[in-house]
Amino acid sequence: MTTFTHTVQAWACAIFTAASITATTPIFAATMDPVRELEVSVVTGKNLPKLLGQSFDNYSVMVVTGDRLVAIPFQFDDIDSNGYPYVTGQKPKIKGQEGVMDEHDELVFMLKDTGDKLTAAAKSGLQGELVSELEFKEDGASRYAYLIKGNAERDKHHYTFFDKKTGLGKTNKFSLQVDPENALVWSDFFYKDFKGDHSVLDTMKVRIKAKLGFIKATIGNKLIPNEIVGVKNGPVRSIIAVDASLSILGIPLLEKAGANFIVTNQNITAPVYAYIPKAAGALSDLNIEVSLDFHKLDGAKIRSAKGPAEPIIVGGKGADPSKLHVTLEDNWLSGSSGKGADIIAFFEGTPKFKPSLDAFYKGPDDIDEPERYPGGHPQVGYLIGKIPTSDDIVVGIDLFFSDRFWQGNDPSAAIKKLKNPVPVTVNAI
Repeated sequence: MTTFTHTVQAWACAIFTAASITATTPIFAATMDPVRELEVSVVTGKNLPKLLGQSFDNYSVMVVTGDRLVAIPFQFDDIDSNGYPYVTGQKPKIKGQEGVMDEHDELVFMLKDTGDKLTAAAKSGLQGELVSELEFKEDGASRYAYLIKGNAERDKHHYTFFDKKTGLGKTNKFSLQVDPENALVWSDFFYKDFKGDHSVLDTMKVRIKAKLGFIKATIGNKLIPNEIVGVKNGPVRSIIAVDASLSILGIPLLEKAGANFIVTNQNITAPVYAYIPKAAGALSDLNIEVSLDFHKLDGAKIRSAKGPAEPIIVGGKGADPSKLHVTLEDNWLSGSSGKGADIIAFFEGTPKFKPSLDAFYKGPDDIDEPERYPGGHPQVGYLIGKIPTSDDIVVGIDLFFSDRFWQGNDPSAAIKKLKNPVPVTVNAI
């Protein structure tokens, strides 16, 4: 008889082996460390002066492999008024002209797809015009990509895809199921390198807590009205635009609210932009909890930016969970399953947004609805308090996934590299 476990294994396997999501063979995969392997290189229009005012359509990115230039996955993204990639149909307005390179617009591709320096042999066989050389230099070694005009060759592979109808997001490394009617409700998360037969995630939890005098109210993500209003599936990243609105204790919150979720091969960025009206100042208390409740990760190790070097061990032993702390300036959280799935999270916010911030942790004995599986195994997240009113804000969580972040039982080296992407130098041809 087919067991539930075998069914889950088969379904998870199908996600990564079926259909549409395959990536080019990374040229430097054998030598890259975990962070550089997942890194998405971003080049702004400001650094590409020859493209300013030009349509995206006639440009591509190629790299040298052997004695020829070949196309790699890339995409151009317009940017909106909040500084995030723009999707047709979203509320925030586009900044500049759609499909035309402005200073703030972005060209993106995977760092691991870069190649060798251009050779005479590779140049001789090129169809089109060489525009710029993009050089990425770290530790004395350089990798290159080339911006080409008038070459029709395109790499057909995609690293990501989000299905608006089903709510299933897929990359080469993971799949995430969200409610197609509510993008804030997350459920099954399967990671390709995880040595287990189950979803790594129970659910994501967002709670907005308010107090007006003696009256208290809490609203969870299942009750926050939000709608997926647009999706852009590019070869390198999928962008999911969401609109939301919320009132609590009769006071409107999150006016003009929304989020552009950005999914890359091993990363989810979930920013939320909103205007919290002056009327919210009548609340005597307003805070937000954002957390991930994991599933069956007993024995996993958890650390935080301002916590002890000794990790918390889920289920007992290790450091005291009450010592898990972060600040606005130093805010990473990290966990290692010990089974091929590591995670690093950062809190992101606009510079003028200065709430209080701390971490929180709940273990296997803490029942905290809503849950699909009882208890936190573990539940880890951020507590955002002292939220200012009458201000436009952008807050978000950056989640990075790998099987190798905790090398030497310490995520510090990976965190440092995540904070410091390899810089690009644009060289004239």
